[in-house]
Amino acid sequence: MVYNLIMENIDYLIAVRRALHQMPELSEKEYRTGDFIASELSSMGHKFRRLATGAVCDVKGADTSRTVALRADIDALPIVEKTDCDFRSQNGCMHACGHDGHTAMLLCIARELAERKPRCNVRLIFQFGEEGDGGAEKMMEMGAVDGVDEIFAFHMCPELEKGEVASADGAMFAGTVEFDVEFYGESCHCADVGSGRDALKAAAYFYGKAGDCNADRRNNTVFHIGKMEGGAARNIVANFAKAYCTLRYYDSADTDRLMMRLEEYLVKSDELFGTSHRLTVNAVYPPLVNNPASLNKVRAAVNVLPASPRFTAEDFAFYLQKIPGCMLWLGCKDGKHNSPLHSDTFGFDESALITGVEIYKKLVFGA
Repeated sequence: MVYNLIMENIDYLIAVRRALHQMPELSEKEYRTGDFIASELSSMGHKFRRLATGAVCDVKGADTSRTVALRADIDALPIVEKTDCDFRSQNGCMHACGHDGHTAMLLCIARELAERKPRCNVRLIFQFGEEGDGGAEKMMEMGAVDGVDEIFAFHMCPELEKGEVASADGAMFAGTVEFDVEFYGESCHCADVGSGRDALKAAAYFYGKAGDCNADRRNNTVFHIGKMEGGAARNIVANFAKAYCTLRYYDSADTDRLMMRLEEYLVKSDELFGTSHRLTVNAVYPPLVNNPASLNKVRAAVNVLPASPRFTAEDFAFYLQKIPGCMLWLGCKDGKHNSPLHSDTFGFDESALITGVEIYKKLVFGA
């Protein structure tokens, strides 16, 4: 790929990424970040709409019958940064998933859109809450993709060398069901255990069956209990326990079968220990499924390496349920930067972002 970003824009890309990196904010609390984005768009002369802490910016193109959207997520994680860079965060949060880079690329494109007309309408979506409870779905409810014909996004990838791009035809990220199971028993003194109904034993039985639930679909689903709690004191039979669960999937039919199996084990635990239970679903993300035609448009601009589907989740999937588009991995690994996503030492050189900006330019301006 021929890089034709002028030095002024490269300097802007670096400056914006570093400014954002120093002001990380948690999901749906991106107040300074949203104000920063609004200020930059205003200085470029763009009209935009604030959607909660996010923003949407529309630019009219030569062909007004079609609209292409580019999306960047803007939130950070509750991680104390331990990198040695001189622009590291000091507030106990961290852009440990590259969202500062995603946002910087979009603002760099906004800068170019202020100077020349794209070949079709372009919508820039600065999305809040990707790391939270489905910010994409909430922004869609606010009209973020109304009238959009196609959508694209990047995700930083520390497993790929800097400058490399990868994606998958079809499924790229798993869907997820986040749910809790509450177990209800009856307290008594541990010396009179026959008088009570032990909710912790019921929860432990369910935990022990977790592996069996997923045994025959291990390549297609992941079921995991990540946290358990319950009980009041060491000498009291627990009247309450709770399991915090996640299910990752690609096929909803597998999800239905696995959830039915989980319910069978929960009913069995009630029979064994005299307890009752309640299962509460907190969030459901669909699988992220790329549109092959959209991905081929990127392939026309750059070599796209094949990527295997992952059991991690990405709420960009909500957009792709409604309109065609694709997500791309953007490599950022080099001799200094190789820490995984969501780690307290994750980082990247801003030169990795140039590839993403150039691809975005191909998509909105053409050759």
